[in-house]
Amino acid sequence: MHLTKGSLPKVCLLLLLFFLQGGRCIKWLALGRMADARTWTKDSCTNAKSSGLLERKQARACRATPDVMPSLVQAARDTSIVCQQAFRHRRWNCSSIEGAPNYTPELLTGTREQAFVYAMSAAAAVWRLARGCALGNLAACSCATPPRKEPPSPSALISSSSLATATMSFGGLTGRNTFKWGGCGDDVRSASRMAKRFLQGATPPGTGPTAKFLHAVNMHNNRAGRRAVEQSLTLECKCHGVSGSCSVRTCWRGLGSSGPSVAGTRLLRRYATAAEVKPRSGGRLPPLYHHDNLLYTTKSPDYCLPDKKRGSLGTIGRQCNGSSTGYEGCEYLCCGRGHVTRTEEILERCNCKYISCCYVKCKTCRRIVETYECN
Repeated sequence: MHLTKGSLPKVCLLLLLFFLQGGRCIKWLALGRMADARTWTKDSCTNAKSSGLLERKQARACRATPDVMPSLVQAARDTSIVCQQAFRHRRWNCSSIEGAPNYTPELLTGTREQAFVYAMSAAAAVWRLARGCALGNLAACSCATPPRKEPPSPSALISSSSLATATMSFGGLTGRNTFKWGGCGDDVRSASRMAKRFLQGATPPGTGPTAKFLHAVNMHNNRAGRRAVEQSLTLECKCHGVSGSCSVRTCWRGLGSSGPSVAGTRLLRRYATAAEVKPRSGGRLPPLYHHDNLLYTTKSPDYCLPDKKRGSLGTIGRQCNGSSTGYEGCEYLCCGRGHVTRTEEILERCNCKYISCCYVKCKTCRRIVETYECN
């Protein structure tokens, strides 16, 4: 394409609009920096929109159900924590997510990294909303409706790995034990519906088929994140009976206590197998991809060297593991540039002994610590 001098500003404006549309639906992750004690009102939602933290449809959903916002604020924090933990040893370490709502290009242009953040933010939103339902914090939902199918038989429960953390042993179970649905299961279905209403931003107006296609990809990745939570439900049970006989066992389907990181582990595997898609006429996705797949439209940089235009911070100065051959190893993380070994002597208390009521006597030990830093 030949560009005239007068057309350059127009091209730059179009690219700017494309980038802004590409990441506007995850600007809400900046809510994670808000204080826990904030009470959300309709005015709070309007102010968040005016501050650029919510887009129009998100602000509308916020005003309709402001009681969900504390759960979403926590979900924003979860997204940042899980993402940075998952990528802490990789060239792209998800540190740019802390820049919300002003993202760098790798979270605006349809990369694998953007796919993961969209999916992870949706997963965290569903998880937190489901827990809010079960705790009675949300007006629109409570406990999940029990499944129609009967709970598994005792023999199936004994072999089920999902009950490894059960509160009582299965040693005394027999075929005569009664199992029934009860308790308070996590209402993931209602939570997913609420998360979808909040996260499904409006289709970008007047920005052309490319931006609409990227929007469709982002919404697909949102759905993959919601499904990752649905697939994280496990069977949880509690025993009842005289003297711990477990003659009756109440079961429900819950998300456990591990938090959204369980879904994050699923999504990290899907990040590795994400599929590249190309724009089509009408801005629609081709019907070739499973709902669980993550999709991206732009190949990521290798993140080895700083490149502001592509959102790469580089790995110069990053600490690596000199004895590892994995992602955290110096060979991979330093991109073959080599590394510097630094030796430091640390003095610390050791061999502490309890002497009397309020006195502990310790020795001072010297420890040599080696760190490795990428060139």
